[in-house]
Amino acid sequence: MENFFNKLENYNIFNYILPAIIFDIGCKTYINLTIIPTSNVVITAFAYYFVGLVISRIGSLIVKPLLWKLKILNKEYSSKEVDFYKAEEKDPKIKILFTDYNMYRNFISVFFLLLIVKIVTIVQEHVALNSTLAHTILILLLLVLFILSYKKQLQYIYKRVNNMKKNS
Repeated sequence: MENFFNKLENYNIFNYILPAIIFDIGCKTYINLTIIPTSNVVITAFAYYFVGLVISRIGSLIVKPLLWKLKILNKEYSSKEVDFYKAEEKDPKIKILFTDYNMYRNFISVFFLLLIVKIVTIVQEHVALNSTLAHTILILLLLVLFILSYKKQLQYIYKRVNNMKKNS
């Protein structure tokens, strides 16, 4: 377990674990719903990491495109990846700024998800939703989320490899 914590980077702590903790606290206080068990430290640590990963993927695949559509973010920046990589090599502060940028996006996702969970709990009070069906829907949504994340990550890797080939 100690080895797990030693391998965590600041990025993982600020973009996965911290948003998951905030989400868990929000669920407990705002919705009166326990998301992450706290009886076993090892399971809790991995659960926070996984919930944070899910929050991050929702931020990347849903929140960010939504902010583009609402014109809150300028989509032009996403097409400047090559410039970003070159600048990152010359200015290490950009990596820190990028971590902060993703952390803010993940906090937007946390609050977005808290609203969704609150709405779902209100609807569930009025509609008889069997817990097996609810869990099946959740698993299907997670499956779709990670398929889309897998696809996006692969595209990201291909872009980086192609940029390396062009610059070689």
